[in-house]
Amino acid sequence: MSSWNKIRLGDVCTTNANTYSPKENWPFVNYLDTGNIVDNKIDSIQYIDTKKEKLPSRARRKVCKDSIVYSTVRPNQRHFGIIKAQPNNFLVSTGFTVIDVNKQILDADFLYYRLTQNDLVETLHSIAEQSTSAYPSIKASDIEDLEIEVPHIKMQATIGGFLRNLDDKIRCNEAINDNLAA
Repeated sequence: MSSWNKIRLGDVCTTNANTYSPKENWPFVNYLDTGNIVDNKIDSIQYIDTKKEKLPSRARRKVCKDSIVYSTVRPNQRHFGIIKAQPNNFLVSTGFTVIDVNKQILDADFLYYRLTQNDLVETLHSIAEQSTSAYPSIKASDIEDLEIEVPHIKMQATIGGFLRNLDDKIRCNEAINDNLAA
């Protein structure tokens, strides 16, 4: 780890870069709220026919492949994930900070797994508890101000890919267990 470099996330990431405007007039929206994801497991995505239903005011953030979504409320509840595939017209709540990495410097999987380690979750939760809002919350700038140590980009990709494969295997085994139990 002696060859790892310390970086400030705000120097190598963008947050909340793309926002939906009602002027875009999408006929439908697939919407992810903060309560519908825990530890990168999506419980449900709400389908909204915008010709028949009003779009929730918080349905505004656009994401892309490898965007990290991190709930700004009570980080210790672990409402976060990394987008690997998404339906058409996909929006997430403004209750998330959407983090996109500079892919020349930082691997998205590596950053996702680093941000979800207990030490950083607890650091962000401590910041949230000191907030002046009615409930513990963080701002995008709190994530941007984090400093982490990273190896060179190829090593990040190796580490991130390894952890992603482990998560995929765990999900597969959980599905097999659920199927056997049924």
